[in-house]
Amino acid sequence: MAVETLAESGSRSLQLIPSRFDFSDNLLGAVRPDPRVLARFLSENFKNKDFIIVDCAPTESVLTLAAYHATGNVLVPVKPEYFATIGFPLLQQSLNNFRNQNRSHTIDVRGVVINNAFYDGGNNGGPEKARALREIRQEAQKNEWPIYRNEIYFSRGYPKIMRGDYSYSGNAQYFPLFANEFFQSIGL
Repeated sequence: MAVETLAESGSRSLQLIPSRFDFSDNLLGAVRPDPRVLARFLSENFKNKDFIIVDCAPTESVLTLAAYHATGNVLVPVKPEYFATIGFPLLQQSLNNFRNQNRSHTIDVRGVVINNAFYDGGNNGGPEKARALREIRQEAQKNEWPIYRNEIYFSRGYPKIMRGDYSYSGNAQYFPLFANEFFQSIGL
């Protein structure tokens, strides 16, 4: 399995394990998928890691259940738009269902981050964005989920930076503000 080291500071490092389609294909294609396979894999192969981020699609699936089994904490990126306001409240239901079926497993939402919050169109999203943000904040408050102060803004700079081209970072330059707030909130 390929592991990329993204940053190092003394004896600590930030590493990325790129997504593997063979993992999801095997999990989804199994006659009886075992959502605990990811948790076992991580506990056997990454015992020395302080923190592991598992990125999931915004829909409930066997992959989401695998991530729930592999973690005790959830970070929720949510885009301030209509469809997110439909799906966002379902997360609490999904977590409650998981907790009821796995009573010995503790899992909590560590925070909600507004993702892709800046719209290019002259009005910064207008009334739909404002309404979606109100609904997201109400749902987060109802569930006692903190919302990070710093947002992850839309930027055409992200793909360039991911390819190693640092000639234009755009709004990606603000990502460290969220990253610092996030790491402080989890004690890293």
